[in-house]
Amino acid sequence: MMTNAPSIEAVLEAFFADVAVGRGAGTRVRYWRVYIQLNRYLESDDAGRLLGTDYNRLLAAEREFRPDRALARLFSAEGLVLCLSGFVDDAWLLPAPVDARSQISLTDRLLRWVQGRHLIDMSSCSCAVYECEEAIRRARKILRSQVEPPRLL
Repeated sequence: MMTNAPSIEAVLEAFFADVAVGRGAGTRVRYWRVYIQLNRYLESDDAGRLLGTDYNRLLAAEREFRPDRALARLFSAEGLVLCLSGFVDDAWLLPAPVDARSQISLTDRLLRWVQGRHLIDMSSCSCAVYECEEAIRRARKILRSQVEPPRLL
């Protein structure tokens, strides 16, 4: 992990502030729902498992002392990228299709945002980035198949 890098908390606050600029009230409300869901996900064991054994041990120790937002407080954008693919798993997608679409889109944008600001070291995170990109593609495909009616020839 990069040293002196901003925490996941700081990264998420900056990202969601950036993407909300100039958006209408309805869009900002959807973004807020995604932000809340992402924080729930980061508090879950599902997210922690994707960090790997060493980081998961560190997270478990931190949660014993101060459990609230431990992952977001403890790790940087690299930790976020390591566990971000799970956020677009079907189990974590928001129930309303419009919210799920926003969740998938914002996950993709967040991944690009941390890369574009050089908040991650691609030499150590490239596999996690590719896994996240693939998870986003799968989630989009599944969501399209659930909400789009079959096309008539």
